[in-house]
Amino acid sequence: MPRWLRILLISTGSLIGLVIILWLILALVIRNNKQRILTEISSQLSSRINGTLVIRDMDPSLIRSFPNVSITLKEVSLQDSLFEKHKRPLLAIKEVYVKVNTAAILHGEVDIKEVKLKDGNISIYTDSTGYSNTYLFKGDSTKKKTGKQPTFRYFSMENIQFSMENLQKFKHFLFDIRSLSGEMDYENSGWTCKLNTDMHIRNLEFNTTKGSFAQNKVLQSDLTLQYNTTSKTLRIPPQLLQFDKQPVSFGGEFNFSQQPAAFVLAIKADKIPFRQAASLLTPTLSHKMDSIDFGKPIDVHADIRGHMKFRDTPYVRVTWDVKDNILTAKAVTLEKCSFNGAFLNEVVIGMGHNDANSRLSLFNFKGEYDSIPVTSDTLRIINLQKPVLTGRFRSKFPLTRLTHIVGAHLFEFTKGEAEVDLEYAGTWNPKDTVPGFVNGIIQIKDGAFTYVPRNQSFQQCLATLDFTGQDLYFRNIRLQSGSSAVTMEGNIRNILNFYFAAPEKITLDWSIHSPMINLNEFQSFFGKRRKHVSKKQPVHHAKPRIMKQLDVVLEACSVNMNVVLEKVKYRQFNASNVKAGIQLSQTGVKLDNAVLQAAGGQINFNGAIFNASNGNDRFTVDARVNKVQVDQLFRAFENFGQDGIQAKNLKGVFSATAKIGGGMKEDASIKPHTMFGSVTFDLNKGALVGFEPLEKLGKFIFRKRDMSNITFENMHNTLDIKGSKIVIHPMVIASSVLNIQLEGTYGMPKGTDIQMKVPLRNPKNDDLSGDAVELTKKQKKGIVVNLRAVDGEDGKVKFKLGKGKDDD
Repeated sequence: MPRWLRILLISTGSLIGLVIILWLILALVIRNNKQRILTEISSQLSSRINGTLVIRDMDPSLIRSFPNVSITLKEVSLQDSLFEKHKRPLLAIKEVYVKVNTAAILHGEVDIKEVKLKDGNISIYTDSTGYSNTYLFKGDSTKKKTGKQPTFRYFSMENIQFSMENLQKFKHFLFDIRSLSGEMDYENSGWTCKLNTDMHIRNLEFNTTKGSFAQNKVLQSDLTLQYNTTSKTLRIPPQLLQFDKQPVSFGGEFNFSQQPAAFVLAIKADKIPFRQAASLLTPTLSHKMDSIDFGKPIDVHADIRGHMKFRDTPYVRVTWDVKDNILTAKAVTLEKCSFNGAFLNEVVIGMGHNDANSRLSLFNFKGEYDSIPVTSDTLRIINLQKPVLTGRFRSKFPLTRLTHIVGAHLFEFTKGEAEVDLEYAGTWNPKDTVPGFVNGIIQIKDGAFTYVPRNQSFQQCLATLDFTGQDLYFRNIRLQSGSSAVTMEGNIRNILNFYFAAPEKITLDWSIHSPMINLNEFQSFFGKRRKHVSKKQPVHHAKPRIMKQLDVVLEACSVNMNVVLEKVKYRQFNASNVKAGIQLSQTGVKLDNAVLQAAGGQINFNGAIFNASNGNDRFTVDARVNKVQVDQLFRAFENFGQDGIQAKNLKGVFSATAKIGGGMKEDASIKPHTMFGSVTFDLNKGALVGFEPLEKLGKFIFRKRDMSNITFENMHNTLDIKGSKIVIHPMVIASSVLNIQLEGTYGMPKGTDIQMKVPLRNPKNDDLSGDAVELTKKQKKGIVVNLRAVDGEDGKVKFKLGKGKDDD
């Protein structure tokens, strides 16, 4: 072995041996002076506090902190003077690891370099009267401060629960510190502290009445704090904190030279999921955002300024950027969303930082709802205490895209284009019935759609919907269905008042004009509207609240129509110059002051159709018929639901008043044998042509007279219609072939019993235009035959001789 190597090994071994010997001597010194060192540590700590500090035991640890000496203090507690009352020690730590300067110990002093707390609790407490155990940190001015004051360079915590509760100011912070380590650098201007933390935030309540921020979040960070003793400013340079492994940039400054201390905080989170960002807020604030979510992470920036005093709410401004995202709000999904947003809690300077003075704004909004593009320059929700949404919405899209939104059970759009430009201001809360207002227009061009509840199709549709605050005006409306074309103007007053709160109070007023309406193409409107049983839809496809309510409104509202129609067709009925007032409601259809020209004359009438839940719909008619051709009238009204006297059997000019009611089928035709009412009529210059009962009478008794074409100058009577029977009051028919006095009942199809007195003389040569009294005497001269018209066994009317059973 070389000599130099042997010398090196001997020197190194000697040095190691010397260190060991010195270390053993140091350990012996510490052991022999254990009580003095413990007293010195207690004295140094006690000089900084004003309370009861108890350290149960101390163990030296030489290897752990070589070349310095470390000491483990067992069961360290610090109690204030009211501990027996509130039972909350400020400190209750099982182990306090203290590293001291070795050279200082050899000189008989204790210089603490590092402190580590393990397993225990730190509790800072202020009761409702304002008493706080933080006075312990102020020290005891009566105690003599001995030796060098401790300045810890390193400190750490492990498994420590930290609590700070202020009952007077309603604050409560509670952290489970898994691990915390810090390093202090002292300078003439102040100090810098570097922290590494891993803790569970159980409670972060700045106001216990409003709940905790970041509750049950895991916070991990490498944090640097800088304090300047001259300016009394604590600065936190921008750096990353990890909340449940989500990076959040945090920075700020606290100025303690002011009273109360002022602070400024800057928080920035890039690519943070919206629900995770909301979970950092208090439950109350987070709950307000439950109905909002984004499919992709968003960028959020927050600036907070305020003062550290009781009940001071800081100024808050939050901005965010959203690009090509999916927004879900109130169970409605908007895709391809891009916009900038901002929240501000002081809209009017000097009016405080509160919900009522807050505003949420969206700028340059673009998105798609169910493939319908929506844009808005600026959207705002103001007064978050009673939220009001304001904004201008624009869109242009094919009408076919509305089918899914409105509901295929309601409207099915097949063609056309819509353009929307609306300004809205109204409630954001769906439970709030306070109305808002809408200004702007919706234009529809070249549209085609089917109104599904009535199975009615419309083409060549043009429309302008003009919103003016509370009211909606329909302008330049044009619809065509089949051969019917309609132009309309209308309005709904107070639609925003009633749309959600009372749809049954909504009334739609229409002015309708048409060159021709074929009511055969609109029979579905005379029946009940088909109801739709809604099915629960997935959230992504859920309809907006306003669309869900549309079905309710259309079913519950009333419609008033002022109708002017040049021509009308309905089954066999044709009319011109029709004017009427029509009311549509849940109970049915009502016609007021209707007037029309038909069958060569004029008809005025009022009527109604009543919808019944059991399907037994009914109608009523109060009509005045003036000088119409009776055959055309019977043909137009399909012989009024009877098959006795038909249009082909009648000629003449007919006038009448009628009050009739009856039942209706689903196709709006009259149910047989359901009519009740009365008809008072005048038939002038009339004729009864091919009426089978009289033709049979001619074969029986008047074989030489033309019973197939009976003419008469005038016929007047009142007929009572009672279901399947027509009651004929006593009347005289002075005709070209015979004079008949008749009365009785005509049955449909059974129940006929008509008594007739027929003079056998031929009235052919009677002067019908002469004296009426003289004419009556002539009509009663000669032989009179009593006949009865009754039901035969084959169901047809038979004639037989004889008086009625009630005759004398």
